[in-house]
Amino acid sequence: MSARSSAHNALLLAALLAACGKGGKAEPKKPEADPAEVKKLAATMARNVPTPAAVRECTPEDLRGGAPMTFRTLMQLGDQKLSEQPEESAWINPAELDAPAARVLVDPKPDAPKKAARQAAAELLAATHWVAYKVDLVNAPMALGVKELKIGTIHTRVVRYEKTGVPGCVMVFNFQNDKAISDAAIEQSDEANIDPAVAKILREDLVAQYIKQAPR
Repeated sequence: MSARSSAHNALLLAALLAACGKGGKAEPKKPEADPAEVKKLAATMARNVPTPAAVRECTPEDLRGGAPMTFRTLMQLGDQKLSEQPEESAWINPAELDAPAARVLVDPKPDAPKKAARQAAAELLAATHWVAYKVDLVNAPMALGVKELKIGTIHTRVVRYEKTGVPGCVMVFNFQNDKAISDAAIEQSDEANIDPAVAKILREDLVAQYIKQAPR
């Protein structure tokens, strides 16, 4: 066999191995599940919102390893109607708190194959538990464009849901605007109304504080 033929065969072999994956083994097939099962489970969870006294208090260990998401996303997964209240608005329920699989289902790409949704459903259904971040009160008038000069505070509950859809524990979690940003906004707000640009800065800061401080 000529050197030229050997080189050609080696290239063909390398191409075949690359097509099959490293070592000639095909990539393992990802599990798939019916997204309707996620919808049913999420709807059950969304209807079962515990008060802090109704179940035990969560520890950091209780939250570890679950599928995280905002309560807005949980409601969307369960096909529940969202209200017009600021607590369920998109800006204070950042997608950064959502598990990637949850985002695949609530915000699918136009060209995404159905298989992607089925794989995301399987991932969520396989999670040991879900962790939902529920905003109870947006006590941040300046961020909402209302001239009440005080630091913005967000009151939330973090709920661990078991695979049955029943809440296992709940943690109260509150956070505020950065004090320096809040003080600067108050100082600038000497007109009758809150400048929309100032309100936007305060909303963006609250989101940043939420992402940074939310119990994981």
